[in-house]
Amino acid sequence: MIRLAAVASAFALGLVHAPASADAISDFCAGKSLKLLVGGSTGGGYDAVGRHLARYIGRHIPGNPGVVVENMSGAGSLILMNHLANRSPRDGTVLAIPTTNVLLDGRLKLPGAEKFPFDIAQAAWIGTPTQQPQVMFIWHDMPLRTLADLRAHKVVVGAISTATDTYILPMLVKQMLRTETTVIPGYKGSAEILAAMERREVDAHVALLANVTAGNSSYLKENKIRIILQFGRRRSSELPDVSTVAEWAETEADRQLFQFYGIKYEMSYPLMVAPGVPAERVAALRSAFDATMADQQYRAEAKRIGIEINPLRGLAMNAMMKTINDMPDDLVARLRALIVAQTQR
Repeated sequence: MIRLAAVASAFALGLVHAPASADAISDFCAGKSLKLLVGGSTGGGYDAVGRHLARYIGRHIPGNPGVVVENMSGAGSLILMNHLANRSPRDGTVLAIPTTNVLLDGRLKLPGAEKFPFDIAQAAWIGTPTQQPQVMFIWHDMPLRTLADLRAHKVVVGAISTATDTYILPMLVKQMLRTETTVIPGYKGSAEILAAMERREVDAHVALLANVTAGNSSYLKENKIRIILQFGRRRSSELPDVSTVAEWAETEADRQLFQFYGIKYEMSYPLMVAPGVPAERVAALRSAFDATMADQQYRAEAKRIGIEINPLRGLAMNAMMKTINDMPDDLVARLRALIVAQTQR
């Protein structure tokens, strides 16, 4: 958690970087437009968080560059990551917020991940504006509140692709908790799935919480949907009355598996640059991120549009990635086998 007052004070006093470094960054960034690649479609939670961040972070980078958002959804952010690796300069002018599945790619080594363009553990993490769980929500008229209800009623879940958590998580619930769940992939993004729920094409969706809170979504405000399950390691302060999937686990091994998978939601919107960006520019971006999180105007607007600010700094994300890499091999192998089995059904 960022100590906001200390960050703001250090930035204001110029203690974060030596003046020469700040001058060099300013000379490089002045007059430029940075690009922020976002792994979600327009209108979804990733889009809302990314665009809100883009409006402010440039103010805190020496040289005050503009920041332009480009949505690049699909294939579990593999399209975005390939673009970042192969078509973007590695000079700090291109940042990215991929979907969280990329955080586990290095350990799980799922089919398709062998095409991942670089070692995700070598990426430079800048920070995440908030730590949010993935949640399962259903249309309001579905009689579902408990695990027993999910076992007793057929539920059709809309998903984006089989490589994303919108598919993987409801399938893990189906496999491990024996629920009557059908998952239909192929939607462009969460906004499209919410519309499909309203048309009653599907009953449920799994997404990061901001997908139904950002923009003061009418879906929750008007009680059109109901959140019944969350997938973080612990209950979110925003959802104290909603069970975690680990609480529904029937064995200790299952609980540990769900807990492992939930680590990445503490890095819900992982802002990063590719390996190879000069260290001094990574440091400048991290300081700009920290200062943005302390920016009272940024925080006030976030509250107004329904984004909770609960940040994690870049170095803390590095430590979290080490936790992922240190997880026991047998646990990782079991999770991998479960996910691979989903694609063979």
